[in-house]
Amino acid sequence: MKQGFYKVMTAGLPLEKLRKAKILITGANGLIASTLAEMLYTISRKEKLALELFLLCRSEERGKARFQNILGNNVHLIVQDVAEPLSVDEYFNFIVHAASSAHPGAFNTVPVDVMKANLFGTYNLLEFARMHKDCRFMFVSSSEIYGENFDGVEIFYEDTLGKIDPAKFRACYPESKRASETMCACYTKQYGTDTVIVRPAYIFGRSVIDSNKRADVYFLQQALSGKDIVMYSRGEQVRSYCYVDDCVSGLLYVLLKGECGEVYNIGNPGGTISMYDYAKKIADYGGVKLIYDPDTRPAGTTFLQTKQLILATDKLEGLGWRVQYSIDEGLKDIFNNGDN
Repeated sequence: MKQGFYKVMTAGLPLEKLRKAKILITGANGLIASTLAEMLYTISRKEKLALELFLLCRSEERGKARFQNILGNNVHLIVQDVAEPLSVDEYFNFIVHAASSAHPGAFNTVPVDVMKANLFGTYNLLEFARMHKDCRFMFVSSSEIYGENFDGVEIFYEDTLGKIDPAKFRACYPESKRASETMCACYTKQYGTDTVIVRPAYIFGRSVIDSNKRADVYFLQQALSGKDIVMYSRGEQVRSYCYVDDCVSGLLYVLLKGECGEVYNIGNPGGTISMYDYAKKIADYGGVKLIYDPDTRPAGTTFLQTKQLILATDKLEGLGWRVQYSIDEGLKDIFNNGDN
């Protein structure tokens, strides 16, 4: 964590809301969720908040390895499939639903499972929240819900609409995220459930699951392993890349200050570059080569058709949140010191 980042991140947050709170985080082994868990653990210790963390994941082995330094200190591991009803007898003040397979490998091989984690997982957790009053539910959605740009749209605001073909299997991820967002809105309308939604941009950090083969994640995995990066396309797509610490800071601002029923983009307006330029930066920091070789593209690989995915963060900044890391600062943190 960048020096001074903790003070900046927590300066405007009502941390007392976390005192002795019980917080459930699903998809705990993922990049965003695991970083959130460790940041909440740090906050609890520094501020003496005595909060309890319940980390839900499907792999007990990975969970124990990932959180070996904090398990047992008011941190509990729950091992189950989020698509099944929650099998715990607990009350939670906050639920953060971040469980989802957000990578092409899953889209190509188990698209039904991808949809189940979003749809059934969201339903099961919302039902749990509905039965326990004063529980805030945060759904970690995705910038992919915006779909393809049309009518000259260059930047996506929370009310911007894009194009997605629901009849294509690749839509398993963005369409189930969209439907899950609607489910949150319906639970708020019908039952008064306290829900908030976040839509992260392209988030990068060291602690990614090995099975995640999304292009930008693959670039980082290769460079960290000292291997050359092979691109299957020219990498002309423009994306907004946000370092995971900034993303998690945004989650905390929404969790503690966001308005019920609202949606918030999380991204880095200054981190907008082409996929090629991003890969080149990673290759340079990792001391490896960047190679263009479309002939080695794995069979069945599909690409997101969105040419330019840039998120407006004005709404999140209205809560007091500010970006602390540039792309270069984030990459330096990864290659020099690690995430935390």
